[in-house]
Amino acid sequence: MKKLFLSLLMLGGMSATAQNPFVQTWCTSDPAPMVHNGTMYVYTGHDEDGADFFWMQEWRVYSTTDMVNWTDHGSPLALESFSWADDRAWASQTIERDGKFYWYICAHSKLSGGMAIGVAVSDSPTGPFKDAIGKPLFENGSWDHIDPTVMIDDDGQAWLMWGNPRVYYLKLNRDMISYSGELGRMDMTEEGFGAPLMDKRERGKKYKDNYTEGPWIRKVDATKYKVDKNKIYQLLYAAGGVPEHISYSTAPTPTGPWTYAGEIMPLCETNSFTNHCGVADYKGHSYFFYHTGKLPKGGGFGRSVAVEEFKYNADGSFPTIMPTDEGVKPLATFNPYLKTQAETMAFSKGVKTEQNDEIGVYVSDIHNGDYIKLQNVKFDGNTPKQFTARVASGLRGGQIEVRIDSVKGQLLARLEVPGTGGWEKWQTLSVDIDPSLSSLHPSPFTTHDLYLVFTGRKGPKLFNFDWWQIEGTLKSLVVEDGGLGQYKAIMKEEATLQAHTVFVPQDLSAFNEKNPLPVLVWGNGACTNSPWEHFKFLNEIASHGYLVLATGYIPMEEKGYQGPMSTTQQQIESIDWAIAQNADPKSPYYNKIDVKNICVAGMSCGGLQTLFNCADPRIKALMICNSGLFKESNRAQAVGGMPMPPKSKLKEIHTPIMYLLGGKEDIAYENGMDDFHQIKHVPCCATNYPVGHGGTYRQPHGGEFTVVALGWLDWQLKGDKQAAKLFKGKDCELSKRQGWTIEKNAKFDKLK
Repeated sequence: MKKLFLSLLMLGGMSATAQNPFVQTWCTSDPAPMVHNGTMYVYTGHDEDGADFFWMQEWRVYSTTDMVNWTDHGSPLALESFSWADDRAWASQTIERDGKFYWYICAHSKLSGGMAIGVAVSDSPTGPFKDAIGKPLFENGSWDHIDPTVMIDDDGQAWLMWGNPRVYYLKLNRDMISYSGELGRMDMTEEGFGAPLMDKRERGKKYKDNYTEGPWIRKVDATKYKVDKNKIYQLLYAAGGVPEHISYSTAPTPTGPWTYAGEIMPLCETNSFTNHCGVADYKGHSYFFYHTGKLPKGGGFGRSVAVEEFKYNADGSFPTIMPTDEGVKPLATFNPYLKTQAETMAFSKGVKTEQNDEIGVYVSDIHNGDYIKLQNVKFDGNTPKQFTARVASGLRGGQIEVRIDSVKGQLLARLEVPGTGGWEKWQTLSVDIDPSLSSLHPSPFTTHDLYLVFTGRKGPKLFNFDWWQIEGTLKSLVVEDGGLGQYKAIMKEEATLQAHTVFVPQDLSAFNEKNPLPVLVWGNGACTNSPWEHFKFLNEIASHGYLVLATGYIPMEEKGYQGPMSTTQQQIESIDWAIAQNADPKSPYYNKIDVKNICVAGMSCGGLQTLFNCADPRIKALMICNSGLFKESNRAQAVGGMPMPPKSKLKEIHTPIMYLLGGKEDIAYENGMDDFHQIKHVPCCATNYPVGHGGTYRQPHGGEFTVVALGWLDWQLKGDKQAAKLFKGKDCELSKRQGWTIEKNAKFDKLK
């Protein structure tokens, strides 16, 4: 009873401010971080509850974009993934190369009876993964082939290392699933690792340290740190025997000779007699991952991953890093208006996660008094209106209380969850939020912790929980998972910009005065007052670091808009709004918009609107898509309500301009090419792709038109010299791209 009380007291103390361990639903170990496409992924082992040894059956994946709210991606790899493995799913590491993800693992081999190194592969960082070669990558019957680490050097050579109590290594081939040469063995000397191997130690001599296991190989970035060339490679490892601390050694090459460099994380009270580390830089911060045994009922065989932020010394060496319960600070705010998987959390009490092929990962084992906490939630000037959740209950159900800042904080909503007839018979339920709660966001900078508190009968399991979302008075939608760019985008309304749709990175923390968002102002085809035909195209552009302001009302589905036509003035309103937001200290866009780099663009009628506004001095570049000014001979073809400036309007253009046309099948081809041939006073090009007037806007991520549009924007608004190669020169890259043609006027190739 006393032990149970102490465990509850420990959890209660942790829940107030702690973020470490950052996974509470399962015991996790041996964290291996990897950054890809703006997301931090951590690959872990999984200690079985109540284990009395390292009985481990699977590996797990977690991800975050703010370092405090982590999403559980379940177990995309297990012993069952390898036909040759039968036990001990121990430490691992994942790396990306050429668009594929390689997960190096160790497991007990039923072929040799020893531990073996294997490799799985996937097209996604979260799987599904499969055994890449159907057999171990390396085994020889020995027990010491454990804890692989992998690195791709600057010259492209990949290195795989592992071992306890010595370090083995292989030179991987480019395919990452085979190797060249023989197995290498590092010289485990006192100079290199604090002590030689056990059979070479002098009796009675006290050594300063010794390598044990869990290596992590990395190279210091010589462009950031004044690193000695003889210390540019670092090998971090668990040291000291049992209990373990973390130390490291340095070398001029990946294979040595190594020089012992000292301790990084000294022996501390972590409630775990092992440790295992991984290091990664993310969004300008450096992070050290390790494991403890600090969860209730945790310990040496029930470990839990944790993380600390640190700063390298000026020469790239490590400072001393101490474990904390507080963990790290958030890098970004959390948006509650997006559909959020229930398994995304900063902290939790009591709950577990499960997965199946239909739902994926979901939260389970929910009892009265359990909760999930989200940290640093920003309501961003939008008023919460409704809470929706997808749930399932075999019997009695319960409630989800949505609270602010604590488990007993201000109540936003209470959702009643009924019995749904089965633990995997899902229902989507909603409850209104009191509109008087606008006090939640007195300024755009106010953030809160959001608690989902579970209540019901005491004792039994209440329900399972798949996802939730808060709907605000302003609509928003994540299109195609946020796009393929580095910055996952969102399509949304802004209260201060009516009758417009905004596409913007979900996380604005990466943008500031030194790295502002260039602006694309967009007008729609047929002068439609909604970008319903173009939202995939525009969202994809935003995901590459742009603020896109489209004329018209937000399209919550790909469905035609019925209403009044848009006007040319709406593009000017977009420019005015962007400049005002950038200058307003109360705006979330304050000092984050590049108001000196604005491109105005539009498709069909939107292109005519763009040309109508072309003289505005705030415009840096123009992009006319499937459009061109009507000639006198075909003005009768225009739809009523379209702007109809004369061809003389072209003389008012003062910026570089690109025409993006659909080839001779495009009804705007003749007008657009006529414009091109008349524009001689500014740089101008005409690009054509033979798809007709509809372009590729509605294809996934905007199709081919996005490639060319992004190239133009990156060159004109970001000064990207690589993007310029798409257009510049006689043999420009676009001229070689299948299906595309490009024509340029005399001034075009003089553009810098």
